[in-house]
Amino acid sequence: MEVAPAVARFLSAEWAEQVTAAVHDHPGFGTAVEGIEFSVQFEIDQVPDGAVARYYLDVASDDASLAIGTLGQADLTVRTDYTTAAAISQGTLKIQSAFFSGKLAISGNVAKLLLNQRALDQLADAVSGLEVEY
Repeated sequence: MEVAPAVARFLSAEWAEQVTAAVHDHPGFGTAVEGIEFSVQFEIDQVPDGAVARYYLDVASDDASLAIGTLGQADLTVRTDYTTAAAISQGTLKIQSAFFSGKLAISGNVAKLLLNQRALDQLADAVSGLEVEY
């Protein structure tokens, strides 16, 4: 009998583990990352505890992981506030819409982001069913 994972707090280590497991189990994500390598550093400010949260997505060798912390040489960095990050995570706001409305900033190799947009869309789809505490 399979036990459902506990509800994880957004931006916690448990949340990152659940996101990684979800993308590993999602066939669309696996197909979207075949043969590509890229990394995204996320920096979230205005977090309820007053800190700045940092996590990253690292895609390499047809595998992906999301972890809390800072990646040394990310291809690009996404900066936004907690409310926007939570809306993106919940699937109520698309990254593209947040960018064009000025709710997030992207720096670094933006061409890699555009080339790998399908992978990010599949990431959003893979995590859409996770139970997360915001």
